[in-house]
Amino acid sequence: MTFFKDLGYKDLYWIDLIFKWYTRPRSKLFTIGKFLIVTGLATIGVTTAFKLALKTPEGYEVTASLSEKDTGIFIFITAAIFIIFGFGFILYDALRHIRESGKANDILVEHIALFKPLSTSFLSTVTKSKGKVRNVKIDLSEHYNEGILNNPVEAVNDTRVMLRKALTSLSDATGNENATIHYGGTPPVCLGFYSGFIVGNTTSVTLWDYDRDLGVWHSLDRSFDNNHPKIDTSEYSHINSVVCLILSITFDIENTVRNVVPTDSIVTIIMPKINHDNMSSLSKISKFKVEFRELLNKFNSDGIKDIHIFCAAQSSFNFALGQQITKNHPKFYVHEFVNNPDKAYPWALKFNEKNDDLPMIIKQLT
Repeated sequence: MTFFKDLGYKDLYWIDLIFKWYTRPRSKLFTIGKFLIVTGLATIGVTTAFKLALKTPEGYEVTASLSEKDTGIFIFITAAIFIIFGFGFILYDALRHIRESGKANDILVEHIALFKPLSTSFLSTVTKSKGKVRNVKIDLSEHYNEGILNNPVEAVNDTRVMLRKALTSLSDATGNENATIHYGGTPPVCLGFYSGFIVGNTTSVTLWDYDRDLGVWHSLDRSFDNNHPKIDTSEYSHINSVVCLILSITFDIENTVRNVVPTDSIVTIIMPKINHDNMSSLSKISKFKVEFRELLNKFNSDGIKDIHIFCAAQSSFNFALGQQITKNHPKFYVHEFVNNPDKAYPWALKFNEKNDDLPMIIKQLT
């Protein structure tokens, strides 16, 4: 069964490649090749079936015809050369397109953290679906100890450096107007937000999630439903320069967070039905991204200086929201959860400082 599935992926890949080659803007090689073929065929057609008839006023009819015997072999050889060279140019153009496609314009970013085994099939899944890709691996597992990220500074630096590398690779990709970053993994919430912030919303990105139930990676291909995040601003005050966002997407974290929030100006975002794969639909994320960006713009217009984010969500969701943050928005603190009853959120990642491009780890004081 796996053999036929892989064969199907390969067939779809080649069909897609040929279709993209034929429907793309015509290259000079293709245009010249087509001209030579048409000219050669037209020449043969004319010289093998040409007849001219004229009738004089006196009623006499004069006819003239041109045939292969009259023109000789020279014209036919010339026309055949035109056709052969024309097909050669088109074939070379197609092979060059396939070779350039094989250079892996798309960039795969594996953001590995706690669950390292999950990422082993990510590359093969994307390769089967999209063809060859350049793999940029951000492996943070060495910064963990007993399931806790104990070296966040190095984890942030690794993430920043490798994402810059991915963006450089994307800009250098052949035909990069069609190139895409494929992002997936299991990074901490704060690094998911920060990764989206670095990449921005002007770069073509395809987000991938890991289905825990099926044990497979998939793009955000789940269907749209009515289980959509609800934004509650009833506790928000524009008088306070600090606001806290509590996002309960995959887990309900509101009660835990309210014990550590640094402000009484709070906005809650919660799913009506909480589950680990609530936002695996691209259409749902696209819709909520607009709402989230409008919320950030409101904070900006209200003069908010600091935004604290506490979030429990899948990495694709965190990345997508991070993409909505721009330099014009306030400073962000994305807090990291640790399964510790004494200090559930021991530190936060601060970024988007007006006078400092580098992120900073901020320890929780309380």
